[in-house]
Amino acid sequence: MSTLLIPVVNGVLPRPGGGRSIGGFVDRGRSSDFEPGMDVFVCPLVAAEGTLYRVGVLAKLVDVQRQAQIPAVRRSADQENLAFVGLVLEGISHARWNRLQFMQGALRVEGLEAIDFKTMRHEYPVVSGAGWLPQGGFTEFRSMGDIPVTIYGNDIERNATVQIGANLKGLVSQETAHTIEHAMIRSLRTYGLCTTRTLQESMRRETAELTWSVEKSMRFALPEVLGQTQAGACGNPMTHLAQFYMFQELSDQIKQNDTTGFSMDKARRAVMSRLTGELGLTSEPGLRALQGLKKGMAHDDSSLSVDLCKKILRRFPLEPWQ
Repeated sequence: MSTLLIPVVNGVLPRPGGGRSIGGFVDRGRSSDFEPGMDVFVCPLVAAEGTLYRVGVLAKLVDVQRQAQIPAVRRSADQENLAFVGLVLEGISHARWNRLQFMQGALRVEGLEAIDFKTMRHEYPVVSGAGWLPQGGFTEFRSMGDIPVTIYGNDIERNATVQIGANLKGLVSQETAHTIEHAMIRSLRTYGLCTTRTLQESMRRETAELTWSVEKSMRFALPEVLGQTQAGACGNPMTHLAQFYMFQELSDQIKQNDTTGFSMDKARRAVMSRLTGELGLTSEPGLRALQGLKKGMAHDDSSLSVDLCKKILRRFPLEPWQ
C-alpha cells in the first residue's frame, strides 16, 4: 500500500500524537489528490543535497482549502490566476519510508515503518523537531562541571515559546558544547530530527561555514560576515566585539563631522584591525581562520565519535513538551 508524500522545505512537521500544522502549495492540477481523512507522509526536502530525508511524520489530512487565489505571472491577457491550496495536517507518528515511487503524477512512498523514538531512546537517542521550529540557542560556561546548553523556538500549533536543554558537563569542552548547540539547531531545521549522524554532519557543515566566515571577513575586511551560517548568526565574543566596534567607528566619524572622509570601508578596516589585535589573531592565511574559529568564536572543529554523540543526545529530552 502506498502513501502520498508531501515534502517540506521549511522544517514544519506536525507533532506526532495529534499535533497540527498548516501548509500549502500552488495548485497545478494536483489538488484532487488530497481529500480530508486520508493519510499522508510528510518529510523534509534537504535542499543542499537535493534529496528527501527518509524519516518524517505520518499524518492525517484534516482539511483542504482550495478557495484562495493568487495572481499569476501573466504571459497573455486571458491567463487565469493560480489557486493556492491550504492543508491542515494532524501528526500520527514518526515513520521511515523504504521505497519512493512516482505514480500518476504524484510522489508516493511504500513500506512505511512506524518509529517510536521513546522506546528506542537508550540505543537510538534523538531529538525531534516535529511540532516546533528552533530559532536560536545559547551555551553557558560556569565551570567544566557545569555547561548548560539551551535551544529555544516556537510551538507551531500554539504560537508559544518552547525550549530544550541539557548540561553537557563531563562530556565536552565549552567550545565543543557551543558547536553542538549550533549543529543541533541546524539539524532540527534541516532534517526535522537530530540523530548521531545528522549531528556529526551538521557539526562539519557548521564549522566549515564559520571558518569560511572568519577567513572572508579577515581577508576582505567584512566584519558583518563574521558568524553568519545557514543556522543563523552565531553569538560569540568575536562577532559581538565586531558589532560594537563597528558602531563605535561609525559614531566617531559622525561626531567628527567627517562627511568627506565618511567611509564604510574605512570603518570596516579599522574594526578588523582592532579585532585581530585585541584577540591576538594571526594574519597568516589559513591559520587565521582556524585561530579565529577557536579563539575568537569559541568553537571547536574536532569530530565526535558515535558513542559520544549518543551520550550527548541522551541528555536532551526527545521534544520540548516532555
